[in-house]
Amino acid sequence: MNKKVVIILISVLIVGIGCGYSIASLTTKPETNITMEPIPSPKEESKGSPSVAKISVNLKDRDTLLRILSRVHDSTEGYEYTEDQLKELQTTPENKVYSKVLQKFVQSRLNQDVTSFQTIGKSVNPRSLLITTSDQHAYMVYMKKDYSHDGIWIISGFMDYIPQEDQINEVYTSIPLTEAPREVREWAQVLLKQPEWKKEYHTFGDRTYALIKSSSSFSDSVELEEVMLSAGEVYISYQSYQYAANFNKDLINDYLLLELKGPGIRDVIFQNSYSNFPLVEGKEPVPGDEGTISHLKDSIVLDQKFMELAAMGKIRGVEYGIGATEAEVIAKWGKPHEIGFRQVEFQRWYNYQLYFWPPDHEIGAIRILGASVPYTLTQIKKTLGNPKSEVNGVDGVWSLLYQAGDYELYVNATTKDGQVESVMLKKKE
Repeated sequence: MNKKVVIILISVLIVGIGCGYSIASLTTKPETNITMEPIPSPKEESKGSPSVAKISVNLKDRDTLLRILSRVHDSTEGYEYTEDQLKELQTTPENKVYSKVLQKFVQSRLNQDVTSFQTIGKSVNPRSLLITTSDQHAYMVYMKKDYSHDGIWIISGFMDYIPQEDQINEVYTSIPLTEAPREVREWAQVLLKQPEWKKEYHTFGDRTYALIKSSSSFSDSVELEEVMLSAGEVYISYQSYQYAANFNKDLINDYLLLELKGPGIRDVIFQNSYSNFPLVEGKEPVPGDEGTISHLKDSIVLDQKFMELAAMGKIRGVEYGIGATEAEVIAKWGKPHEIGFRQVEFQRWYNYQLYFWPPDHEIGAIRILGASVPYTLTQIKKTLGNPKSEVNGVDGVWSLLYQAGDYELYVNATTKDGQVESVMLKKKE
């Protein structure tokens, strides 16, 4: 079991016991089953009664359930509420208790009782919950606290699809080059002959393969950390090492070749989560090298996954989030391309401006320039829903404000419906 998952699960169990969560208290039906039904978001067609694929594995195996649900983000049904509904919900004190709101939702929407639930991730608001129900099904439910309506909890979405048992497996297989199909070997061998670090993927027919190779140095090694599949995108986290010259060569991995599994894979995203470099040779370890920070020029995708990470102070696909220190950023990214001033000093690497706040010189805000944000404000509102606020700020700049946990996301453009010129994530003051 992945160490991080073990730690998360132990923490959840401790919190659950400490808070006195009781199955009996959850499955006791309230005096009335009348509840306010939210309006399904126009972003997705409203489904009828949910058709969840029943899993024949033990639902107490949280590791399996977490692994499945962390990879499935394309079947979420979102909800929106009218102002009248929110005001009516505000009159019920019970709606300030998220477990009560969760229980009523499951009984009303799913016609089931909750048998267990746990918060997944570090974000408290919004929060994601893994629940199991009395009919032996599992769901992911997304909730948020609406401070503009007296702090009531509302359901923002839920996921009603879990793979069948034969889909409960790893999303990849690590294979040696000698066992790969001929066309895959030919593709990989071309890359392996190149002296620098490489991260590439290629689809052959209905199968996709990913290759991560180290430099030509005999002391370089690449080690796999985690592979996740979400909505057709595969995320591969790996670590890179330089070992001593007398290190056991049998423990050094010159390359990783992965056969990726799952339908409709359309993109593979590589992330170096740790490196004990820098080296002089090899592009992977050189701070500020094009291969190290070129992802800072890539376009971002503003969707539910982006907002989930934003609620943790992170930007999807970027290794450093709010709270990271200036020293560790420069150690990996090298010297900034620009040091400028926009109300306060910032340092820029490609399309990212980082604001380091005193006294600890930690990232306090992240600004992504419009070259990496291919949206108009109209498209943003269709994708993320209505913002918490929309204002015409200084210099005529239009700004949409979205709440993401303890963080705020500002989306800015020069006109009300114009092209986005920047996105900023900062901690709520």
